[in-house]
Amino acid sequence: MTQEICPQVKNFYSLPFPLLWLQAIDFPHKLGICERLFGKALVSQGIRWVKTGAGIPWKLNLANPTHRWIVYGKYEGASFINWARKFLASDGIIVDSGANIGQMLMYIAQWVPQGKILAFEPGQEAANWLEECLSEHTHLPVEILRVGLGASTAQLCLKSIGANYGHGAWNQVSENEGEAIHIVRLTDELAARSIETVNLWILDVEGFEIPALQGAEVLLKEHRIKAIYGELDGSNGQRIIEYLSTFGYRCYLLKNNQLYIPDELPSHTNGLFLAN
Repeated sequence: MTQEICPQVKNFYSLPFPLLWLQAIDFPHKLGICERLFGKALVSQGIRWVKTGAGIPWKLNLANPTHRWIVYGKYEGASFINWARKFLASDGIIVDSGANIGQMLMYIAQWVPQGKILAFEPGQEAANWLEECLSEHTHLPVEILRVGLGASTAQLCLKSIGANYGHGAWNQVSENEGEAIHIVRLTDELAARSIETVNLWILDVEGFEIPALQGAEVLLKEHRIKAIYGELDGSNGQRIIEYLSTFGYRCYLLKNNQLYIPDELPSHTNGLFLAN
């Protein structure tokens, strides 16, 4: 869908031309600069369809700062998005767990026209939002799975631990508090679809990463998951690094479009795991 026909989407908001021009340009401190220049105008629009930094229209709540980030440019910065575009073949298989409203998916789905994205999102509100957006992009090879990933099949809950305008609304898997959700193993879901290899696994499940990884141990042992991009937060981040190292995956960080092995892990970052 091009910018010319974007206005045909119901409730579409046409961005100021300077912002449209800036969307495709990567530069330092872009988020802060764009927020100062355009933030106030976007906030006043509320929930609208808008052309994103990914180049396609998406439904966003422009009063939400993380949604405005999606408008300004590459979500969570350019380095991973740029790396993924070079890394992924057109027939790539991607697992996006914690897909939320499609912040990453809206980019990557455009690069694998002969491939497939399995978008795992157990939260009803986020999954409904993602489904509505994808209904305007039926050419994108995405399957939404309204379940979470874990070490075994289970019935658990999803609780909110922060303001709903935060990143991913800060939802965490809980034993008995919050919205009821179903947990499955990634190994089983791939087998059911006759998928043997995953090119990229985006793993953002707010502290439930180890159980999700345990549900894919067979794949990890055989290096049938080629790359894993995950959130590394505090001591949980270190546990993820240690766990994946037992299967021969090394953790890299990304800066200025370059991979490097950190001497010390920041308290909060995203790591890219590649098999040795």
